[in-house]
Amino acid sequence: MKPLLTPEQMARADKATIDAGTTAEVLMDRAGRAVARAAIRLMGGRYGKRALVVCGKGNNGGDGFVAARVLRAEGVGVDCVVMFDPAEAGGAAAHHLDLMRRAGVHPDRFELGKWEPRYGYDVAVDAIFGTGFQGTVEEGSDIAHVFEILDYLPVVAADIPSGVDGTTGAVRGEAVRADVTVAMQAQKTGTALAPGSDRAGHVEVVDIGVDLSDVTAASASLVEASDVARWLPHREPSAHKKSAGWVVVLAGSEAMRGAALLTCRGAMRMGAGYVTLATTPSVRDAATSVLPELLCERASDEDVLGPEALDRIGDLLDRADALAIGPGLGRGEAQSRLIERVMREVDLPLVVDADALNALEGRSDLIGERGRRRYPGDGRGASLAGVTVLTPHPAELARLLGTTSQEVVGDRLSAAVAAARMGAVVVAKGHRSIVVDHGDAEASIVPVGGPELATAGTGDVLTGAIAARLAAGTWGTGAALVATYVHGVAGELAAGTHGGEGVLAGDVAEALPVAVERLRAGLTSER
Repeated sequence: MKPLLTPEQMARADKATIDAGTTAEVLMDRAGRAVARAAIRLMGGRYGKRALVVCGKGNNGGDGFVAARVLRAEGVGVDCVVMFDPAEAGGAAAHHLDLMRRAGVHPDRFELGKWEPRYGYDVAVDAIFGTGFQGTVEEGSDIAHVFEILDYLPVVAADIPSGVDGTTGAVRGEAVRADVTVAMQAQKTGTALAPGSDRAGHVEVVDIGVDLSDVTAASASLVEASDVARWLPHREPSAHKKSAGWVVVLAGSEAMRGAALLTCRGAMRMGAGYVTLATTPSVRDAATSVLPELLCERASDEDVLGPEALDRIGDLLDRADALAIGPGLGRGEAQSRLIERVMREVDLPLVVDADALNALEGRSDLIGERGRRRYPGDGRGASLAGVTVLTPHPAELARLLGTTSQEVVGDRLSAAVAAARMGAVVVAKGHRSIVVDHGDAEASIVPVGGPELATAGTGDVLTGAIAARLAAGTWGTGAALVATYVHGVAGELAAGTHGGEGVLAGDVAEALPVAVERLRAGLTSER
């Protein structure tokens, strides 16, 4: 797991390092040199190359001044443009602005209509805004005009692409799209979370000597393929279908049959030994003709599942290892009463998705009750039986929190943490899904999976995959992380076969076993 820091945490670490005796000028020099090295690599050398360095007013601009000076010393032609009156520079940035001038690089102040870039630049350095930026770059502004210029060049960003919120990854208005982002000492959350991650390109973390020992805990972590490979279980030669885990899927309705079947396929392809679908008569009939390996239980005589379904499958739940509920369930009074009974009466590890999530709107008490069962406070640690995994997309997450989708999308990390604190493991689905466990509230960001997953049913497949890992005995957060990562890799594999826009949810389910083997073999790449 790669630790991520917020700008606030990084600022405290910077201050502690400076207070301990390393000057701000030295730290800035190290940062700017790292940016210059990255620019040279991106250009493919030095001879005959030209660089445009664009600097803002703060310390990020100071990193740019160092980079410009170092590039000039390396034989690269350099133009430096500043977005402010150079006389206003202060602190370490003013020191390095003076050194840059002495080295022969004289900054031009950007003024719309008075400065235009020369042709023939091989790279641009973005040192305009730092990680503390939380504003909006309006279309048509001077800054936006500079961003347009950078769009035509390979870009190295100092710590974060300008225009990206360093904490949330939000982009309000315009932002730089970098090819490489040089992160000082630790990657920031804003370049790990979408859409900031899409603007950051390849993130290269460099050691500039900042002491992180006083940072009590990372704000979040980036899950790496090697982590997932270690967590993936290997079946023993003596394994049998019961030892591989038994998943029950309580889902489906007359109006929505496919979602339940996709959940079952996700569980089966993720390695569950038994999968039983407890559902309505029409979904049961459809399932037996489509998935012959699937066990089916008639949980209702009606077109939808209601609270009486729990009585009809009680013996089945006594034998099962995990329960998935929600896909295709539909919304109504009967379904809501079923969800309430499941939350209160079922002690199996539970994955809650789709319409079951909607039934929990305003019912944080039900989530909290199960959370207290998982952490009973008797000194014996967490109980797997009380695990609740919620898998909301942004609109569902907003309903759980009583807020709007816009608020959730604006700060997905905080929203995921807030939902987890109700008493659950939360998988906040989306580009770069976020997994948070209420036991520690530390977030993990999954950096795989792309737009190919933006098709109906892929979330149902993920629900089944998580349930399979829970049934196999993986602890709550681990099951969610492994399944979400494998699901993302499976989406990429399916896109390689069918094209990104032609992927169906069933294609993702079928790719799950291959994704597992690729992870074990160390053959995946992260975005």
